[in-house]
Amino acid sequence: MHLFSDIKFHDYKRQRVEEMEDEIDELSSDELENSTDALALIFAEKYGHSQLRVHDPIKEDGGEVEKDVSDDPRRMIIDRSTPTYKTAQRITVKLPYEGPKQMLKVLPKSHTMSLPEADRVTNSYIIFNVDFFSDETDADEVRDKIEKRISEIKSYVSKANGSIRSLNDHLETKARAAINRRREQVEAANDTMNELGVDRDTETPTGYVKPEKKRDIDITTATNARTSHDVLPDTTFRNILEIIGEFGISLERSAPTVRSLDEESLRDLFLNAINTHYGGLATGETFNHNGKTDIHLRHNNENLFIAECKFWNGQQGHRDTIDQLLGNLTVRDTHAAAIIFSRRQNFAAVQDKIQQATTDHDNYGTTLTTFTDYDVYRFEQNSGTPVKVAVKAFDLAT
Repeated sequence: MHLFSDIKFHDYKRQRVEEMEDEIDELSSDELENSTDALALIFAEKYGHSQLRVHDPIKEDGGEVEKDVSDDPRRMIIDRSTPTYKTAQRITVKLPYEGPKQMLKVLPKSHTMSLPEADRVTNSYIIFNVDFFSDETDADEVRDKIEKRISEIKSYVSKANGSIRSLNDHLETKARAAINRRREQVEAANDTMNELGVDRDTETPTGYVKPEKKRDIDITTATNARTSHDVLPDTTFRNILEIIGEFGISLERSAPTVRSLDEESLRDLFLNAINTHYGGLATGETFNHNGKTDIHLRHNNENLFIAECKFWNGQQGHRDTIDQLLGNLTVRDTHAAAIIFSRRQNFAAVQDKIQQATTDHDNYGTTLTTFTDYDVYRFEQNSGTPVKVAVKAFDLAT
């Protein structure tokens, strides 16, 4: 099968814009209480994509396979009208990737006539087979063949990431225009109703975008001798961190009026961004154990994910944030995050101090290298229960 071949980028971009505009066209006047800047960020993040990332390949022995060599002109075959089989060795190459699987089907804006191939694609791997005859091919030839296939895929992933950046920028522009159109429609309708003296029901809570479920949460169950409880899978944890990361990057690029919001307002933006993906499961300022948590994702009355949002206030302040986060966890909580906002001018220096303060914390265990690019650490709760904590920092200097 050819990768990047199902739909042209122009058509895919148009589809995403139409889907987004359809949802914006359903916003109520209460939901439009959010600022245009905030709404545009939320919708652009929901319908946009994170970058594709490809990691080092995994090579596995695929065993022996029978290959038809009847069409090979280099072989002396008397009757080419029927198959002639020869036993070949197979190496299965699994190329781990992160990011939107659907973009592996989209033909990028920049492309060539020769598209990379794969045997199949899962949610985690691009998989292809390399077959060779051990009595005719040496290891260097096989290695070169594998590297060529990987290079072709990586080249197109780079092209796809260029298209993703273009899509995300386009979506934010289109979102602003659609939101402004919707405001005009709602205001015109409200003016007409007011002139007619019609009472209107406004029970929808203000300040929140109407959640629309986009992703399912595949829950796993942890069981011990006395009880069992729901646990957030690491794959969903990565998805949540991806949403937070992509929305945070959009926030960094946003207008100064948005970057200047207070802590509670910024928390609400992240809460809305998560809820547009997970159907309103996330709540804010929720009591849990020893205090209230800023962001709380629950399922069947079980905690799945907890986050605290704080402005950077020095290393001791960061350690206090981790203390607060760990103090609000129960022995059943396994995944959490600290979302840090910085308005300092030297953000690189702040990032270094955040990492140092994180790893110097008394409850720090280790850095989890299995969560590439997500800055996830293992901490020990005071009860001894391990918990995975992501630390995400964003530059909001104006």
